[in-house]
Amino acid sequence: MLTPATVTDDRPALGRLRIAARSVLLLWAVASVVATGWVLSHHPFVNPLVQRSAAEARVALSTAVARQVSLDWLVPRLQAAVAEDDMRRVTLLSDLASDHSIVLPAGLQRQVTEAMAAHESWRATISDCRLCISDVARCPSLSLVAACTLPFELSPAGDAAALARQGGNLITGAEIDEVEAALAGIGLAATISTVLTAGSSLTVKGAATVLRVARRADALSPGLRRALREAARGPAPAATLGAMAVDIRHLAARTSNAEVLSLLRHADNPRDLRALTRLSDAAGTDTGRTLEVLGKARSLRLLSRISDLALVAMGLVALVLGQLAVMAGAVVKLWLRSLLRQREMALIRRP
Repeated sequence: MLTPATVTDDRPALGRLRIAARSVLLLWAVASVVATGWVLSHHPFVNPLVQRSAAEARVALSTAVARQVSLDWLVPRLQAAVAEDDMRRVTLLSDLASDHSIVLPAGLQRQVTEAMAAHESWRATISDCRLCISDVARCPSLSLVAACTLPFELSPAGDAAALARQGGNLITGAEIDEVEAALAGIGLAATISTVLTAGSSLTVKGAATVLRVARRADALSPGLRRALREAARGPAPAATLGAMAVDIRHLAARTSNAEVLSLLRHADNPRDLRALTRLSDAAGTDTGRTLEVLGKARSLRLLSRISDLALVAMGLVALVLGQLAVMAGAVVKLWLRSLLRQREMALIRRP
């Protein structure tokens, strides 16, 4: 049984415990503020994003694609692709369904099979290929452009034909396509100088040809067409196109020539083209599928993550703000208690 003396004896110990607890809380608050100041002194929010490694980006991209692709997502897009006779998207979307074990409705699956069969017959392929060679702008797919048009255009005969076409326009008084003439001239000059440069000029030749063919096939965004026109008319077109050539060759190595033609549509400028090469490092041959499912903006965002220092800074700032909120709440509580005490005293004193 506790006696009054025992209670009296415990009071100093309780007081010391309160002082110790308050000291610990004060030290914790001071340490949090100091740590936050030290981290913020390193400017963590100047460059809060860092590039993921290829392996990290690959996991992030595949996870995002798996979450997005579903039967409800696939069906309307596949129906639209079949209706537009866009065989590249039909093949891509049907492959996505297969990869993610999604069973398509029987009617839609029949339409996909029939559309593929109509374009895969040898007679249809020969007819389409002949059309692509004669007029790349009327080619039914970029895959056929790569298979039928690019091999010829990559040869010196392709550049010579382009120069002859623009020379004919000059003679007849028709409008001259300066960009095509410049690209063909660069390609032909690169072919001639291949022996002198030990083959290094083939990179410029290949890029100039891919860009020339993509432009005729309407496979370039307006921004990239504008950048290409400025480069071709600039003081050093070969040097400017050489930088783009590295990215195009990089994309082709990670995907394919046919895929590059479709990927170019996503590049609004040379900076976007460089970003797409980083995406291809992570996605590889699935680069086109990733862009189809996630879109360019989301795909490129997943290549970066918030830096560890920025995460630590956000956590410390949140901790300090939380402590300030608690302190503000305690001050308000004491103030309200003081007001209530004053009111009670006033009521007691009232006669």
